[in-house]
Amino acid sequence: MDRATALAVAQEAHKAAADGKTLEDCPYDANGEPEQRFKARYWTLGFEQAVQEGSAGR
Repeated sequence: MDRATALAVAQEAHKAAADGKTLEDCPYDANGEPEQRFKARYWTLGFEQAVQEGSAGR
């Protein structure tokens, strides 16, 4: 659970958003073990950022 992991998970989420996935498709358990919660948090943040960038016309 470090910066490199957070960035990798956020990148996964960007790819998922580009592939047409939804926020509910997060592969991590937000209520699970600490590592799963950590990854769910950064997956969600990455996904939301990707959606915002897409809606801005980028």
